[in-house]
Amino acid sequence: MAGRVGRFAGHRAGASAVEFALLAAPFLALLGVVAESGVVAIEQQTLDIAVDRSVRQLRTGTFHDGSDGSDPSQRLRKIVCAGPSALFPCADLRLDVSRAASYSTSQPAEPFDKTTKTWATGFGTRFECPQGGDTITVRVAVPVMRLFRMLDFTGRIMSDKSQLLVTTEIFRAEDYEPKPC
Repeated sequence: MAGRVGRFAGHRAGASAVEFALLAAPFLALLGVVAESGVVAIEQQTLDIAVDRSVRQLRTGTFHDGSDGSDPSQRLRKIVCAGPSALFPCADLRLDVSRAASYSTSQPAEPFDKTTKTWATGFGTRFECPQGGDTITVRVAVPVMRLFRMLDFTGRIMSDKSQLLVTTEIFRAEDYEPKPC
């Protein structure tokens, strides 16, 4: 019996397959985490650029020139999603636009309710038409899918296991004549 165990322990056939199996799973998981992190970073950057490009129209008053009687919130959403590389799901995008007298009094709306792990009540329903000289706060949020949720550093994982990407712009509008949105 001892001879048989000794011969079995001495065999090296298949050792490479066992070693590969032990190392492949963590390596593939690491590759998945790195790939997903890259995709989320690109989605966040794309959202930031799209919002920056669209709020320029609010800042300069050209958004008002395109007023056609439609919902201004939907018009701004179309401008945000009109970019050449909208990597985030525009159907789920919500935005909140508010006016304030100064930077210190601006209060960006929180899009995420940490207790229910869903959208905060009322987020995405406010659009206060900017006027020249106003301090404007634009906050845009969109959920994106995540496979490796345990690596979330934002604290905004929703109940459907998606992560909420958020971008905020606070700026003072140029002085332009009051116009309807």
